[in-house]
Amino acid sequence: MNILFVGFMGCGKTAFGKRLATRLGYAFLDTDKWIEALEGQSISDIFAQKGEPYFRAKETECLRALQGVNNHVVATGGGILTTEGNLELIQQIGTSIFIDADLELITERILKKDHRPLVKTENPQKTIKELWEKRYHLYQQADICFKPEGTQFGPILNQIIQLL
Repeated sequence: MNILFVGFMGCGKTAFGKRLATRLGYAFLDTDKWIEALEGQSISDIFAQKGEPYFRAKETECLRALQGVNNHVVATGGGILTTEGNLELIQQIGTSIFIDADLELITERILKKDHRPLVKTENPQKTIKELWEKRYHLYQQADICFKPEGTQFGPILNQIIQLL
């Protein structure tokens, strides 16, 4: 079985994914980190030099490469579901879980770091809200929609495991 976390940037896909993989004895992959390693540059640089469509194509390549693997937890990029066909690939690979974190918390996390190319705008809060509204319905198509309760990883991971 594979588990793929989907959701908006800053919702906790990587943090939950790493810990869940450890708990289950699975391998962990982060598609953003995988693409950075393949390309030899940061996502911000990929966006700046090659554009968003190039990056989205790389995300799809990563999903295709995951077909046939087993016992993996995967943290996907926040925009992976904006590419047509990626939801179907994710469904073929494993069980998808939408981390439905509070938008206010997500915004706070995103603004703490400035490495996210899509929110390097004149009004980042507005951009975050607009992207969230545009993508939310895509995330809701996941196999499991999960709203984390509390802040402690242990109980949250237990909740996720119960949903599986």
